[in-house]
Amino acid sequence: MRSRMRFIVAISLAVVLGGWLAYTSLGGTMETYAGPGELATETTYRLNGTVAPGVSKDPAGQAQTDEGLVFTLRDKETPGKTVEVVYHGSVPDQFKANREIVVTGALDAQGRFIAREDSLVTLCPSKFSDRPDDSAPG
Repeated sequence: MRSRMRFIVAISLAVVLGGWLAYTSLGGTMETYAGPGELATETTYRLNGTVAPGVSKDPAGQAQTDEGLVFTLRDKETPGKTVEVVYHGSVPDQFKANREIVVTGALDAQGRFIAREDSLVTLCPSKFSDRPDDSAPG
């Protein structure tokens, strides 16, 4: 009887730990990747696009406005589609105009993308691209 109880406890613990592992490993994939032309309200997205010219930050890396760093993100596949992004948190050194980024957040009622704090990631230009202009500094 005692060995049966140990077996049940061990199996229960294994199921709980396996469930926790699956939940934590799949947590980031539960968000939808999208470009500025594919956004809808009330959904959390991992937004991918290119920073439009005109973005500025002070030398300390902090946003120049009280509401956070505000910049425009262009859709890579549909260049005419853009969205204004409001971001709070640390800004990577590689963040600049024409750089591809990924940021997590949601669209608000005014049509602006409100990013989660510290969710901004800059992507490096591919050094394995066939096109010579893909790795040009921007």
